[in-house]
Amino acid sequence: MRRRVKKLLRGTLPRFLILWVVMMGLLTGANLKSLDQQVEYAVSRARQNVAEDYREIRDGGADEVKKPIILAGRLGQELYGLDGVVLFRFCTPGPDGQLWAETPMAMGSACPPGESSYSWYLLLDPVLSQTEQLALAELLREDTDLQGFRGSDDGLISETDTDMRYCEVVGVADYAREVIYPQSITYVYQDRTISLVDSESEFFAGKELETFRFSLVTLYSRLVAQRATPEEMLDCWREVEGKLDRLLESGAPGSNSAVAVSDGSRASALDDQISLAYSYAYTPWRMAAETLWLTALATLLAAVLLARYTDRKQREAIQREREFTRAAAHELKTPLAVLRAHGEALREDIDARKREQYLDVILDECDRMSALVGSLLELSRLETGAGLRREEVELSGLVREVWEPLALPLERKGVSLTLELEEVRLAGDRERLREAAGNLASNALRHCTPGGAIRVTLKREGDRAVLAVYNDGEPIPAADLPHLFQPFYRGDKSRSRDSGGTGLGLAIVQAAVRAHGGECGAENTGSGVTFRLTLPLDG
Repeated sequence: MRRRVKKLLRGTLPRFLILWVVMMGLLTGANLKSLDQQVEYAVSRARQNVAEDYREIRDGGADEVKKPIILAGRLGQELYGLDGVVLFRFCTPGPDGQLWAETPMAMGSACPPGESSYSWYLLLDPVLSQTEQLALAELLREDTDLQGFRGSDDGLISETDTDMRYCEVVGVADYAREVIYPQSITYVYQDRTISLVDSESEFFAGKELETFRFSLVTLYSRLVAQRATPEEMLDCWREVEGKLDRLLESGAPGSNSAVAVSDGSRASALDDQISLAYSYAYTPWRMAAETLWLTALATLLAAVLLARYTDRKQREAIQREREFTRAAAHELKTPLAVLRAHGEALREDIDARKREQYLDVILDECDRMSALVGSLLELSRLETGAGLRREEVELSGLVREVWEPLALPLERKGVSLTLELEEVRLAGDRERLREAAGNLASNALRHCTPGGAIRVTLKREGDRAVLAVYNDGEPIPAADLPHLFQPFYRGDKSRSRDSGGTGLGLAIVQAAVRAHGGECGAENTGSGVTFRLTLPLDG
C-alpha cells in the first residue's frame, strides 16, 4: 500500500491536486461573492421592513412606553437561513442620543389563559449572562418544538385539568409595559417539566419575584442558526455590537445629517425623533463549506481517479513504446547482421561467382529494411492522422481492385476466393482504405492452407460498413487475439522472418481504420480465422 501511494505521488497526482485546489478556490470565491449578495439583499429588505414597522407602531394607538417593546418583538431573525445576525438600533439623534429600541439577542412573548393575544413580553437580555444565552440557544436548536408552547386546549389553567399544560414564569414584572424579566421559564406537562431558563443574575437581588402561568408562549434566540453553532453566532453578535458602538461613538445622525457609514454599518434618520443604525455579520466560510463540501469531495475523488487512470495510461504508453523499440531493433538487427557479414565477405578475395550472389543478398536486405522503414513511417502518419484525405469511396469496388492482382498467387496456392460484396459508399481516404484492405488480403493469403478457401464479405449494418475476411488457416490462440494488431506482434513468439512481412501490416490496418473512426478485430470461427473491420458510413 505504501509503495502504491509513493508511486502515485511521484506521478500526476500532485499536478491534479494543484489543479483541484485552484478550481475549488475559484468556486469558493464565486460562492462567497454570491453569499455576500444574498446577505446584502436580505439585510436591505430587513431594513425596509423594520422602518415600516417603526412607522406603523409610532402612528399606532399603543401606549408610548410599550412601543419600543412592541418594535423589539417584531424584529425577527432575518439572517437565520444564512447563519448570520443583523442588529438594529433605534436611537434619538445627536451626540447624547439615547437607545430607544434594539434587536434582542433572545426574547419571548406570552399569552395569559383565556386570552387570544400575546400581550406580555419576556425580556431575557437584561437577566441572562452569555453562558445562559448559549445554554438557551442550545436547547432551542436541539429541539425546535421548544420555541413554541401550547397549553391546555381550553386556554384555561385549572388544577383539576386531566391534561394540564402550562408555562410557568417566575420573575419581576413591569405591569405598565406588560413586561416580565424572567428568573425561570418552565414548561409544565402532565408527566414532565422542561426548564428553559434558570437565571442567577444579580438583577433580581432585592426585587420581588412573582409567578405567572401562560397558556401560549414563543421563545427565540438570535444564536440559533441552521448550520452555525451558538458559539459561532455569539462571535457574530459581538462583532456586530462592536461595529455599531464604533459607528455611534459620535452620536446618531439627525434628519439633516448625512448617512453615517463605517465597517459595513450604516446609520440614518427615520424622522426628527429617531435614527436607525444597523450592521450585520455571518459565517461565510462555514456557509461555503456547507454548500461546496459535496462538490469538493466528488471533484477530489475524480481528480484522484483521473490521476491514477492517467498514470496507468502513461505507464502503458511507455511500456508499448519500449516494446515497440525492442521489436523494431529486433527486426533491424538480423538484416544489419546479414549486411555486415556479406559486406565483410566482399572485402575478401572470393570467387567472382559468389560476389554476384552476395550482392543480391545485400540488395534484398536493403529492400527489406526500406520496406520496414516505410511501414514505420506510414504507421506514424496514420496514428497522428496526418495527410488523411476525405473523398467518396465505393468500398466494394475498392475491395475487388485489391484482390484482382492476387489471382495468380491464389491459383498457385490452390486457394478458392469467394467475394460477397454489397455496394457501400462512405467518405474516406481511398489510398489508406485500399492499403488496409490489401494488408488483410495479404494476411489471409499468407496464412490460408494450400488448397483452402478465402471468403470476403462486405455489408451494411445500420450506419456502419463491415468488411470481413475469412481464411481456413489454423486458429489463433486465444491469448494472442487481443495483440494481433500490435506492431511487430507475431503469435509464434519466435518472430521468424520466414513467415514473411514486416510485422506491421495489421498494425497499419488498425491505424487506418481508427483514423476513419472505425474499429477492427479478429476471431476464430472453428474452421479458420476471420478478420473484421468496421467503418462509419457518415465518414
